[in-house]
Amino acid sequence: MKKNRLFFAIIAMAILATAVAIVSCKKDNENAPNTKAYTVQQAADIRQMEDPLAYMKDFKKKLTESKDNEAFNLDDAAWHLACLANLDFCNVNVEYDDFQFDTLEMQVNVTDGVILLGDLRAAYEQMCTEIQQFRKGFNHCDQNLYYVNVAIDTDGNAKVALMNSFTNASKYWYDHTWYFSDVFEALDACDTLFDYYSTYPWDSLAVIKLEYALNVFEHYENFWSNGTYVMCYFPTRNHAFGYTCIDIYGSDFLNNSRVFAKRRKSENMEYDMNFHEMCYCLDSYLNLGYDFISDNLYLNEHPVCWIIYPKREQDNLVWWTHYHELKVEYGQLITPYPPGPEPE
Repeated sequence: MKKNRLFFAIIAMAILATAVAIVSCKKDNENAPNTKAYTVQQAADIRQMEDPLAYMKDFKKKLTESKDNEAFNLDDAAWHLACLANLDFCNVNVEYDDFQFDTLEMQVNVTDGVILLGDLRAAYEQMCTEIQQFRKGFNHCDQNLYYVNVAIDTDGNAKVALMNSFTNASKYWYDHTWYFSDVFEALDACDTLFDYYSTYPWDSLAVIKLEYALNVFEHYENFWSNGTYVMCYFPTRNHAFGYTCIDIYGSDFLNNSRVFAKRRKSENMEYDMNFHEMCYCLDSYLNLGYDFISDNLYLNEHPVCWIIYPKREQDNLVWWTHYHELKVEYGQLITPYPPGPEPE
């Protein structure tokens, strides 16, 4: 009897172990990716497409409307994202003479080495948001998104490579001068004030050099002006000029500003101004100071003191604007004699 009991106990334990194994296996299968729940699409071949534009428009519609029953290999998913980005944001029908490369990074969900249609849709939406945010930071003259390409690695790290075209306004700022009568007069003045082969950090040496140039360039030699002997100034007012002053002819600064301004993703920006940028600022700053009193006339008023403050302000959680604030103090010319020849 003991042997029979032992035999039945062994049989019961074996049955129980088998049941546990079946349940465990069933749970594992439930947790494992169901590779049959989607179909991996054949990679698109643009060489075989009769109308690539029509294909991409249809794909964009499918991307926003279809369910997650399709999947794409990594290269094919990246190609579709790149085509959509170029279709949505790029323009190659523009003139430009300079360019730059930038890269945006984002994370894409990868399942069994492929990307499900729903995850591709999420990646597309994220990419659009990133590119739109990037374009808000354009700070070159006529800047344009020219070309986009995308690469995705097996860990889902996606790199969106951007080629941006723009007009290098620093080459052509002298097509229109603000204060000087022409480019030759401007360059002649700048040659005596700035070194053509040197660069100047925007928030330190550039400020010192520009302040010096502004304050020594216009003064009353021998204290005479238009036949009037000038004794002193009485303060009248001051005015600050920022990067909202726009150059309608284009500049190399943020939003074609007439005052130095650049936008970056860091609070601390290193940027060296070249000879052309320094000369542009001298020409622009002088005109801003004098135009203000021409448009807001006081009798016998003149710029007395030019001060430049390097400033930083955060536009949002990502972008910082680095700029000069130009402050001009004005004074009324005080003369002890009426206009005429110098008294003896």
